[in-house]
Amino acid sequence: MIATQHHIIKEAGESLGQLLQNVFKDQGYKRVHLVVAPPKQDAVEGKLPAVGVYLFNISLDEEGLGNRAHQFIDSVVGTDGKTHEVARDMPIWLRLDYLVSTWAQTPEEEQLLMGGAIKALVEHPVIKKSDLKGDSFEKEEFIPLTISQKLDEGMLSRFWSSLNQPMKPAMQCWTTVPIYPGGETTIQRVQERDVRFFDLNKMSKVKR
Repeated sequence: MIATQHHIIKEAGESLGQLLQNVFKDQGYKRVHLVVAPPKQDAVEGKLPAVGVYLFNISLDEEGLGNRAHQFIDSVVGTDGKTHEVARDMPIWLRLDYLVSTWAQTPEEEQLLMGGAIKALVEHPVIKKSDLKGDSFEKEEFIPLTISQKLDEGMLSRFWSSLNQPMKPAMQCWTTVPIYPGGETTIQRVQERDVRFFDLNKMSKVKR
């Protein structure tokens, strides 16, 4: 297991941002800046047009909590240069919630960008391994992308108010990523087993 696997939270956001930027490029935009900071006017100053991908919540994914008592078999290269099998604890899965917002010179262009962002998420229900950024996705073939249902209007109002920003359209999406615990136990598979057969008829005669 690579030492930087815990970078997966950061690299998941970068992968989502890169996906959106690539889709905007396909739609004819020369460049759309990626902003991962809280979506405030000063964060996008001089970076228009921009798409905000703000990680606003991290929580444990309940579906992955039931396997914490189990282990899985992994392969590692030892100091001798040979591949060895080890037992590791199962990962803990995290749900990452993002708020996607768009920024431009006019509300009309912001709406066009938001439409493009929605189109990107609809057409890409997963981000494939080839499009995942960084080295933390060594064991993952993809990560899912899910558009959430309508955000509560009161929650949105409080969110923008906390940033001293006027309320604006935004979209929520989320994914799940694993964090693998450190530590491993070397295992040794059975290479040879001695199997013996006994004639029960002969054994019963000896006893008599």
